[in-house]
Amino acid sequence: MNSIKIFKHVTPRIFQSIIALSLIVIASQFGYATSPDDLAFGGALVVGMGETTWHDINALLEKQGKAFEEFKNRNDEKISSLERDVINFFKKANRPKMGDSSDYAFGFDESKSDLATYIRSRGETKGMFSSSGPDGGWMVAPVLANGIGTIVRNASALRELVTFVPMEVGGSYEEVISTTPVGAVWVGETQARPATATPQLVKVTTELHEEYAEPVISQKLADDSGVAMVDFLVNESSISFSEAEERALFYGDGINKPRGLDTIPTESTEDSSRAFGTIEHIATGTSGAFATTASFDAVKKVFYRLRAGYRKNAKWVCNSETALELSKLKDGQGNYLWDEGSVKDGTPPTLLGKPVVICETAPGIAADAKALWFGDWDQALRAIERPGNKVLLDPYIDKPNIRVYVYRRIGLNLRNSNAIKCLKFSAS
Repeated sequence: MNSIKIFKHVTPRIFQSIIALSLIVIASQFGYATSPDDLAFGGALVVGMGETTWHDINALLEKQGKAFEEFKNRNDEKISSLERDVINFFKKANRPKMGDSSDYAFGFDESKSDLATYIRSRGETKGMFSSSGPDGGWMVAPVLANGIGTIVRNASALRELVTFVPMEVGGSYEEVISTTPVGAVWVGETQARPATATPQLVKVTTELHEEYAEPVISQKLADDSGVAMVDFLVNESSISFSEAEERALFYGDGINKPRGLDTIPTESTEDSSRAFGTIEHIATGTSGAFATTASFDAVKKVFYRLRAGYRKNAKWVCNSETALELSKLKDGQGNYLWDEGSVKDGTPPTLLGKPVVICETAPGIAADAKALWFGDWDQALRAIERPGNKVLLDPYIDKPNIRVYVYRRIGLNLRNSNAIKCLKFSAS
């Protein structure tokens, strides 16, 4: 009875207001009635005020339904656009295609468990990984290649200094370098234009060299560890490759490996009078040490002997022991010339305002040692690589262990000897 009495007091206006409020709640769930302005614009507030007919309510419902359909279409387009962006990202990152599909797969086929299964099968499982490499016949494990590449890029000082050019085909990279300027001459409007100087050109060829790592997996690890063995392979191979690259940067002899900077001849003469391919060194004035007086002068000379165009992107390179000695040097007012940077925000240490890259394989301070290097490394060196890491399994030679042969090809060569200088700890 009480419910009936209450209902009797519900006037049409109140009833319409209740319907309007319900519509407002529904509309707000879809993000269309989030503010009074939105509600007023949609015509919802007038339902509870003044004379409002069922026609007004129907019009409001139709308007809200149309708005929701427009929202749905916009949302679907945004999702499709996001999917396209993700696919384009993997394409630009050279992520390998799987099988014959034209779409990029980023699921099961590239998972660690697949590689683990492949190793446990002693290489007998077929069809898991792409075999459509640029030069044919390669067995590529993407999860292994991507993992190794990431760690090597983060761990190798060489990767921090030089941009590697991918070589999909061929075994070498050739480029022509001009060692002298063409020259330019000012002339009047009617003057003759004689030929300007002919530039001296040098062809620089950077060869690809093969490096490999061969970690051994025990039968028990292969059978029981699951994806842990993949992490082991990635870490072991990455450490080996990054160490090999850094050693080659300074000590490679050019035989089946790149030629390192420490093996390239140097002279104390300036760029214009020094043979191309010979690096300029600046002597400290004391064998195996900095000079006892004006110790920092030689470092400043290295800085300013590098041409301004190269200094803009130049970096210092030395090992930790050399960095320690450099950090002790002061100017005439007792100020340290070394800035430690900030570990917190990732700012590297700097010397004369230029970043310092610590490479532990760099030569240390010793008699006649070239222990500090400064240059625009992308201009000074050419680095190339064949994308990806190749994997072969050998379960037979060392039974019951499995040898995992991981190999790759990279190249490194001096391309511009004027773009780099070094500090030599010698009397002259």
